[in-house]
Amino acid sequence: MKTVETSVLEMAKGAILEQTDNEMTKILSNILDPNTDPKKVRSLTITVKFKPDESREYVSVEAQAKSNIAPIMPIATRMILEADKDGNPKAMELTRDDPNQVHMFEEGEEQPVKVLRLARSV
Repeated sequence: MKTVETSVLEMAKGAILEQTDNEMTKILSNILDPNTDPKKVRSLTITVKFKPDESREYVSVEAQAKSNIAPIMPIATRMILEADKDGNPKAMELTRDDPNQVHMFEEGEEQPVKVLRLARSV
């Protein structure tokens, strides 16, 4: 009988390897995501548990691959809030780089103001 050596990752018809590859893809996608901190460490943990029977002849194997990825970074911004003549809230985000932002000291043609869409008061 010919024997071939194989990896524990190829057990369960390759399911352990497939799960490991899937978690690796999550990690690589997370690294490329501009909404995550590029300096955060990501990790891949593969846990393989072996539970032998009393005779030590048969062993149940359970495996799981898990990734630990960087969380999405919080987004910070600022806005101006005021009420209109009917008391409904109106809000406008403050942005320096927005070409449509109203600047107090800018002369010339008036630019449109971006007002945040808010739910009507109850």
